[in-house]
Amino acid sequence: MLLDLHNNLLETKIINSNIFYKEKLESTNREARKLINKYGIIVCDKQTHGHGRHGRKWISTPYKDLAFTIVIPNECNINGQNLVDLACESIASNLQKLNIHSKIKYPNDIYVENRKIAGVLCEQIVTDKITAPIIGIGINVNSNLDDLKLVKDKPYTSLFVELGQKTNRENLLKDIVEKIDDIIQKQVYQ
Repeated sequence: MLLDLHNNLLETKIINSNIFYKEKLESTNREARKLINKYGIIVCDKQTHGHGRHGRKWISTPYKDLAFTIVIPNECNINGQNLVDLACESIASNLQKLNIHSKIKYPNDIYVENRKIAGVLCEQIVTDKITAPIIGIGINVNSNLDDLKLVKDKPYTSLFVELGQKTNRENLLKDIVEKIDDIIQKQVYQ
């Protein structure tokens, strides 16, 4: 089912709440490079060439999982591993609310026991007009065990596998972005 983001207005103070949604993209991080001046969040339902650190492939099940990128305003003066850490913290916090006990595996993954459930990738965009970090996030939300068998490199899990029921992707996206925004606010306005 397609993401329906119309009723999920983001309540953010730092991150631009404009959402760019496209059903299919090569990579939300690649799209963020093109749209950096207009949008704060880039989301798709079917990411065909998602990637993680060192060019490793990130596979998300179309119409079941979340693949999105957040553009962080450069004036926040937070970048690199600090952004990855706060994104991981936000994801782990939201999983905890769902009674999923996860751990952050340094430098950029979220695991439930020994199974990967999410990954984060931070990249820096530098153009002649703007410099800004972006955070790409992939979360296995409603993938079932058959979907996860397609990923060969390590054991994976999803919220669906852990909870035994589907999770509303739109609400999860909203909660994670707003939590990241909240953490950034606390760091910027200390």
